[in-house]
Amino acid sequence: MGISRDRFRKALNESYSKEILFKIFKRYFLDWIAEGYIGSNLGLFEISLISESTNKQTFLELMEQMYSKEEVFKGIFSSLPKEVQEIFECIAWKGKFKIKDRDIYLKDEEGYNIKSELKDEFLFFTKNGDTKRGEYLTLNNDIVRVMRQFMNKPKEYYIYKVGNCDCEFRENNEEKIQENLRKYYSFFKDGKMQLSSSGKLLKESKNNMKKYCNIHEYYEGIKDLEFLKTETMGLFLFLFKDEYLNDEFIRSSNLKAIVKGFLDGSIIKSEDNTYISLYLNYLKGIKNVGKSNDEIKRGLATISKILSEFPDDGFVSIDNIIKSILYRDEFIEIIDLESAFATLYINEANYERTKIVGYDKYLAYVVEPFVKSVFFILASLGVLEICYEKPSSANSLYLKNGYLSKYDGIKYVKFTELGRYIFDRVLTYDFKVLEDEGKIVLDEDRLIVTVIGESPLRMMTLEKLGNKIAPNKFKISEETLTKGLENLNEVHGKIQEFKEKITNDLPMNWNRFFGDVIEKTELITHVPDYKVLKLKNDKELLSAITKDKRFKPLILKGEDLHIMVKKENLDEVSGLFKEYGYFVNL
Repeated sequence: MGISRDRFRKALNESYSKEILFKIFKRYFLDWIAEGYIGSNLGLFEISLISESTNKQTFLELMEQMYSKEEVFKGIFSSLPKEVQEIFECIAWKGKFKIKDRDIYLKDEEGYNIKSELKDEFLFFTKNGDTKRGEYLTLNNDIVRVMRQFMNKPKEYYIYKVGNCDCEFRENNEEKIQENLRKYYSFFKDGKMQLSSSGKLLKESKNNMKKYCNIHEYYEGIKDLEFLKTETMGLFLFLFKDEYLNDEFIRSSNLKAIVKGFLDGSIIKSEDNTYISLYLNYLKGIKNVGKSNDEIKRGLATISKILSEFPDDGFVSIDNIIKSILYRDEFIEIIDLESAFATLYINEANYERTKIVGYDKYLAYVVEPFVKSVFFILASLGVLEICYEKPSSANSLYLKNGYLSKYDGIKYVKFTELGRYIFDRVLTYDFKVLEDEGKIVLDEDRLIVTVIGESPLRMMTLEKLGNKIAPNKFKISEETLTKGLENLNEVHGKIQEFKEKITNDLPMNWNRFFGDVIEKTELITHVPDYKVLKLKNDKELLSAITKDKRFKPLILKGEDLHIMVKKENLDEVSGLFKEYGYFVNL
């Protein structure tokens, strides 16, 4: 990725005061200028005039030159004291350097003083911590990102295979996704997946989807985790652009195009922060960020790049993947850093709001959960076999279930055979030949439906339309078909649902049954073209209506002094009443 020059300069400016820079100048810069590493833009006279009163920008430019080129940085680095080199290396790859011996790094003072100043040779670094957590040295993360590119790379910089994965759970969804993908989409297409206002699948949707789509969950019987695969696949379909939500695209034999389209972002909706709202919905205030999904697409492209380096066989640790992304400075800031610090927060169980402060928290609350969620999605799509534990609660937050993200438990991943095909490690793949969804038999004498074989969505529909009389048999009646319906349109809709979702190949007795139901509902119809008028029991009024023949073609007489008038004749009837001194109150 690389950061902009302006951002790097800002990091330097915020990390060092002019006073500190002058001390570094005296301790290091003068020697580096003499060696020709930095200061080539300054003449001898200009250098001789540098003092405590010199503009801060002059010192910052010299510091920037230290990181300008690989050969410059390596030359300077080799000239540093061994203790300083050790700190740079530790911060570069571990984030901070723990101070174990204060005498080495801090100026001599009587007694223990938490505010003790660093010795001049260690002024590149910032001292943090306290007596409880211990003291440690750090650098601004943007400085570290530039520095890493010039340093010797640790093993975690590269993607490597681990010997084994020792985890509580292990899952390979390669076969199940081929069996169930069509069911997932049918469930989604039928409107059975409903989201709450916070972007979560409603409990009823999760229960029905798990039951009728035959989902074997990642965590069985563990509260709040028992629908994780169901949620993962359900939410995945909400990411799709409308043009990809069709039977032709969403099929198991097209999984390569689906996975590729997901990872390159081409099938994902362009609305603001769709992915984050669905998969990282513990992040509040995301609507105020106002960014598109471009950052998500770039983050997915980074993960795709890492996947392309996976070994053909063998597990890779998620820790290795995340470190490799960070160490290489690949793009993974899926939410603008400044926006995240300014607007995002997490609701804790004690009603506190925790804002994201500092890059470490950004990594813990945004980057890591994003990466892990993507790998769980890929596992659910059968691309990866995964080893995982229960989610960890080591996040310094006070949360109801202890963990921030349900995806936190993932530890190791490796390609399935389907994954090797999708990532072009093998040229062909034998997709599972799926038998036709269960057969439907309609009894030709009785209104009984029999389901032969697996057909979960039909079973779900029949449970609403009839009474279950055996594990695979349903009895349909006028009462079960029309229960809860209010009008003729709803009856027509229910019959159409039967024809579309169960079968349209109807024996004579079923055609007769549906015809009788419709005919019965049509015996009484609402006629909206008429207005009903209530008359007072007035002798002269009733006499006028009876004797004046002009009323007869305009009104219909009802019971209890009611008459019905077509709306189009209201004005004419009203005029006749006025002739007799009566007014119609509408």
